[in-house]
Amino acid sequence: MQAMHGSAGSQRSRGFLIGCCMALVLMASALALAPAAGAAVAPEQKVYLAGGDSISYGYSQQKFNENFPSEAPVFFEEGVVNQTNKLLQKAEELGKGVKPVNYACPGETSNGFIGENEALGGKPSTSNDKRETDYHPCSYHNQSGLPLHASLGTHSQLEELLANLKEGAPAHPIKLVTVNIGSNDELAAIAKCEEEVGTEFVNEGKSKYGATPEEAVTNCIGFTATNVTFPHIIGNLAKILGAIDSTNPGGGHYAGAIVLMGYYNPDSFVLPGSDQLQKGLNHAIETELVPAFPNVTYANPFPKINGEVEGTTKEKANIAKYTEMCNPNVQKPSTGKDPGCEGDIHPSLAGYKLLAKVNNEAYLANPAK
Repeated sequence: MQAMHGSAGSQRSRGFLIGCCMALVLMASALALAPAAGAAVAPEQKVYLAGGDSISYGYSQQKFNENFPSEAPVFFEEGVVNQTNKLLQKAEELGKGVKPVNYACPGETSNGFIGENEALGGKPSTSNDKRETDYHPCSYHNQSGLPLHASLGTHSQLEELLANLKEGAPAHPIKLVTVNIGSNDELAAIAKCEEEVGTEFVNEGKSKYGATPEEAVTNCIGFTATNVTFPHIIGNLAKILGAIDSTNPGGGHYAGAIVLMGYYNPDSFVLPGSDQLQKGLNHAIETELVPAFPNVTYANPFPKINGEVEGTTKEKANIAKYTEMCNPNVQKPSTGKDPGCEGDIHPSLAGYKLLAKVNNEAYLANPAK
């Protein structure tokens, strides 16, 4: 009996020791897997989606010329999207861990932004002329073969934004969408007026728009902007914002913050009367379009770059500071209207930082942020 008791006690002792060892192993494993006390926790992966034209791309003519033919997007990383993203990293905004996904395409029109998908308000293209019925997306990449910050494939920017939003179930939380588009619609309309008036004077010696070529071009631009170009831009912006917010199948199902970027006027001293036109477009969008979208705020840079009075010394100084119009390295053949300041319409680095600040103010004012 004593021998049996001894054997049983020995078995219990070994069992107890094995149990303790297993507990220690499990505890060590748990400690190895657990984060060290005070160790930094990786921030949540948050996404900022951006779509637009050369302004969102971060384009400048000087950088393009300097790097040609190697137009790697890395040379255009100081634009408004990355400058905006720097501000979003602040604790008052979104904090650390915000990744920008920038689909912007230089030269994009509002038609190209939407693309040919009729379900999104697009149309099959019947022309490659940006002034008419061209809905081909992103000719900068698809026709010129130049690279983008984020690949579109054969999609339009709107289609790619919606693909990221995944009908309300994105892979990562999307905290902000910015959209800037419409400036190339305006430039195309200006070019069309110049061509139309030039043809009229060559063929007829006169124009229906005015007595002199300069007067006729100015009047044509004003008439076309008010009656054709601006309504077209506003209509396409409504389609874009509507698709992003839409809860229908294929829509973005997005209720978060959208910042719609407005327009400044680099051509104030080159195109007479253009300040009032640009100011008018900003006002129409801000008062007629934006109220229809409760999660949209408008980032209007016009007051800070152009101000309220056309042709002032302050406006001229701001254009020189915030745009590349007076950059001596990118001057176009002078028209004599503003010698030395008929260069690149795109923002300077100071201009991109200013636009980012305006974006950030609009984001902070957004009720859906």
